[in-house]
Amino acid sequence: METATTPLLPLQRYRLFESHDMDEARESVARVFCPHGLVMLQPRTELDACHHSARLHRDVSLNYVQYGPGVQIDPGYLQDFFLLQIPLRGGAEIRCGAQHVDATPTLASLPSPTEPLSMRWANDSPHLIVRLARSALLSRLESLLQAPVGQPLVFDLGVPLDNPALAPLVHFIDYLRLTLDAGNALQAGGRLAEHAEEYLMSSLLMSAGHNHSRALAGDTRRNLLPRVVRRAQEYMAAHAEQALSLADICREVGCSARALQLAFRQHAGQGPMEFLRVIRLDRVRAELQVSPGAGVRDVAQKYGFLHLGHFAAQYRIRFGERPSETASRQAIATRPM
Repeated sequence: METATTPLLPLQRYRLFESHDMDEARESVARVFCPHGLVMLQPRTELDACHHSARLHRDVSLNYVQYGPGVQIDPGYLQDFFLLQIPLRGGAEIRCGAQHVDATPTLASLPSPTEPLSMRWANDSPHLIVRLARSALLSRLESLLQAPVGQPLVFDLGVPLDNPALAPLVHFIDYLRLTLDAGNALQAGGRLAEHAEEYLMSSLLMSAGHNHSRALAGDTRRNLLPRVVRRAQEYMAAHAEQALSLADICREVGCSARALQLAFRQHAGQGPMEFLRVIRLDRVRAELQVSPGAGVRDVAQKYGFLHLGHFAAQYRIRFGERPSETASRQAIATRPM
């Protein structure tokens, strides 16, 4: 007599945990994502939680998460990663900043890390979740734009998976999941996995809506920068540690301050000194990430941020976390076991 076999769940071979305990589920999921509140919508129901997670290369992972009964999830700010969340059945109510969507298997959610996030998953609503490192996605965006990004990347919260423009992205995610389920075709750290991450990030940026979509779609005012703007950007990038003034930059490129400011506003969407501040913030973050022993104050002052309160506020707006959090996280990561 044949016995029915239980169908395998997505990414089953990459299982991290299974649990009926709320605290264990919350702490286990937090290890991959971030600390968060987790509350049952109907008390005295039994949790049926599990989490499977497969990393592609360095910056992207595919995850399967289920809780069984409905839950309220409150991560706050995601800080250093984006999440593309696809309900495989059921649905979820997602609020991120001023945006709100009711996610379904045909309408995914894509919360951005600089906006506060709150979620309510319905009963029996397992999700396939693509986690993308914020720094890598921003770097990919800047490569596609061929220009630094001055404003935080914020996606439209709802991602309509039945939109034909998103079909290549949806099919590629399905391909990755099936390949990972099948075995070791994508070896972590291999060239194929690296190219898969790059393609996935590029496809997401080119097909999903966000506040830089217009530039990526070919807004020539932003992409084809006039020579004076590009020269100024290159000069500021090469001298970011020096005490540059607007007059210094104008002298280098040979135009008046008013002309340079108008050119930047028209073609780069920001002023020249705003552009310089973004470069310096990025440099500070890079140094804090590679030099865990460096003091935040010393690195900030190295790049001209003398008022630490203003610097910390600007850093939080750009990266979704305080500079001390960046430094302490890297120090923990490099601490010998």
